[in-house]
Amino acid sequence: MIDKLKIILRPFYPVLLPIFNLIHKTFITPKRIKNNKDKDKRFLEIGPGVKRIEGFETLNIIAGLDIDYVLDASKSLPFESNSFDIIYASHVLEHIPWYRLQDVVKEWTRILKPDGRLEIWIPDGEKLCQALLDLNNGIDISACKDGWNPQGLIKDEFSWVNGRMLYGIRDEYPSWHKSVITPRHLIKLMKESGLSEAYIMNSSEVRGYDHGWMNLGICGIKK
Repeated sequence: MIDKLKIILRPFYPVLLPIFNLIHKTFITPKRIKNNKDKDKRFLEIGPGVKRIEGFETLNIIAGLDIDYVLDASKSLPFESNSFDIIYASHVLEHIPWYRLQDVVKEWTRILKPDGRLEIWIPDGEKLCQALLDLNNGIDISACKDGWNPQGLIKDEFSWVNGRMLYGIRDEYPSWHKSVITPRHLIKLMKESGLSEAYIMNSSEVRGYDHGWMNLGICGIKK
């Protein structure tokens, strides 16, 4: 039913979105926060993809038919401390300015229950930086390339590395990457935010869309 509704509403999306955002923020989001706060087990996906992960509540900066909370995940969140058993954020953190990463990870940790899991997936900055250095030194990086070429704008390997690292593809694009994060850096951020252990995940632990070669997942446990 939701999929059919999406198809019907798609042509009207640019016009309806500001109105839907306002309605959701004002009425739907507060009501769902209140209704869900006493649930025993809670799982939250920040920045969900095109399909909801089964059993997860969803938080996004833009309203949608599968979005429970229209909120800015880079700011203080209106959830009580120790609310969620799992928080999952795939390719969200890199859209937050590098100088605000610590505060954001601390806030996500705050709303995580003791023994809860914070699972963060990002582009692996170490791999992307190494690819750029290899390219500069004349080393073949074709094994790294994953076919990503939005609107056919990628004409060479230098453009591909920059596009994968920064993601923005045109001046007016609203969602450029604002941080380059390495495995060591993210583990450090997690531990300094109150997570007692943090480790690199493998691709089998991806819950939603798998971004392939450059995908880096770190899981932190709150004690």
